[in-house]
Amino acid sequence: MTTKEKILETAITLFAERGYNDVSVRDITREVGIKESSLYNHFSSKQKILEAIYEDLIKNFETATVSEEVIARMIEKMTPEEFLTLSAENFDRYLGDPRLIKIWRIISIERFRDERANAFFKKYLIDNALEYQSKVFDIMMKKGLIKAHDPRVVARESYAFMIFIYFRYLEMEKEVDIKEVKQMVLEHMKFLSSALQK
Repeated sequence: MTTKEKILETAITLFAERGYNDVSVRDITREVGIKESSLYNHFSSKQKILEAIYEDLIKNFETATVSEEVIARMIEKMTPEEFLTLSAENFDRYLGDPRLIKIWRIISIERFRDERANAFFKKYLIDNALEYQSKVFDIMMKKGLIKAHDPRVVARESYAFMIFIYFRYLEMEKEVDIKEVKQMVLEHMKFLSSALQK
């Protein structure tokens, strides 16, 4: 791991534990084992470290984004229950990554202080997720795989549970019981699949 990567990873841990405002450059450099001046060779300020963390999460989301065409092809080959189970497993991928959990905690803490964090939270955790799920349910309904409803309403009902998981576990717990959360998400997806079956 390079010094720049060590700085970033240390900052992620400290910001997630204490919040951005309660972590100094000195705290970061002490943990990394470098002089303060060395940090500025890699990041011009503490704010730039935070921005790098945001950029990292944006790249992660953009890499994981699946196009509407790919979704439609997947739905062709899967039952609604199989597709929803796959969605639960993708959600589990985020909960199973301690680094991503830390970054989401930073976003949660900083959204009350930093407009960029708040905009990120709204765009990626709320708006984009609901839009994606609305498209998925719309495709399933058009193919006659599930009952016809307003896909936006079904998406909100489905995603409300995920938001509950986010707040209950990522924001309120220091340690996330991945096994317990995964089981809850799978149970939710099975219930949803059963409720939507024609």
